Amino acid sequence: MLMRVATFDIDGTLTLGHGWYCIASLLGRLEEYRRTTSLFRRNKVDENTHLRNLLNLAAGVERVRMDGILEHLPLIDNIGEGVQVLKKAGITPLLLTHNPPYVCEWYIRRFGFDGFLCAEQPVVAGIIQRADDARAGKADWIGRYCRREHLPLSQVIHAGDSASDIAVFEVTGGGVAVNTNSRKAIRAADAAVNTTDMMDIVSRMMEISERLELFKQVR
Repeated sequence: MLMRVATFDIDGTLTLGHGWYCIASLLGRLEEYRRTTSLFRRNKVDENTHLRNLLNLAAGVERVRMDGILEHLPLIDNIGEGVQVLKKAGITPLLLTHNPPYVCEWYIRRFGFDGFLCAEQPVVAGIIQRADDARAGKADWIGRYCRREHLPLSQVIHAGDSASDIAVFEVTGGGVAVNTNSRKAIRAADAAVNTTDMMDIVSRMMEISERLELFKQVR
């Protein structure tokens, strides 16, 4: 088995649709979500500005309240089961996402992921602060992680759905494009799947790993 680490985007991969749409709706800030999303899609703001705009929708919210809001996210099925399959195979499941730590920590508590690589947004005295220093950078984050762990990037397989995941597909051992209409993401990935079940994503990751291992043996 070549894969040693499996990384997962959150929004559009583990969630059905964008998780921040649900968060913004429950916070009464849906118009702000729509505004920044529209600007980003029309290339009026860059990825870092859009990311900060999204995370700042939660600024001033109590962490405990946010935990309750996250319970309402529309999620794919069997996330925890998929995580356990990976762990039993000796594979480390990580979140690789532009979400902030408090969102990632909720997924860890709920589903058992081993860790996360994510954007920055502080929580002080139980209150979520502004994310004015948040920056996108999934490919950089997984690169630093692998250097720290003395792990070849070729032993990482990533699952994601958006343009920010393409850069990860390109530097890691393989990628699964999940529930995406992006032709660029599909072309950059080694497999594509439309599903509401985490087990389908894990199966594709395992298949990619087996193909890469076979190719390595043939060489």
